Amino acid sequence: MQKVLDAIMHMTGYLHILLCKIPVIGEPIARGYSWSLAFFPWLGGVRRTTCIEETKQHLVDSGEQMGFPFQFSEIEGNQFTLDLPYCPYGFDSPKHERPCDTAMEMDRVLLRRCGAELTITETIPQGASRCRMVVRQD
Repeated sequence: MQKVLDAIMHMTGYLHILLCKIPVIGEPIARGYSWSLAFFPWLGGVRRTTCIEETKQHLVDSGEQMGFPFQFSEIEGNQFTLDLPYCPYGFDSPKHERPCDTAMEMDRVLLRRCGAELTITETIPQGASRCRMVVRQD
């Protein structure tokens, strides 16, 4: 099953790369595609959470289901940091910065549905050794 999930993630990444190459309309289409994926029924487990601890546990559970090696910091106040040591979409060079950003739109929407905000602070396409995100919930 993990090989299937990994293949789907890489195919999604490749689609974002192709869409972002289309002048003017490609990037908005890629963002719209990610936005629409955030509302698919198989993601129906995404729900509003009541606190940052619940949101973190939801991400821990999702990461385990998807086979992502998320690394979480401790919760500090109303936020925590999430690191991913590789890109599940396969983005690995500076030319993938825009496709990376459009693909991450799904994650931003999913976390907004939980009542949280996702801020991406470092990405592999930007030259970092991992992707780092901050999840904040007031």
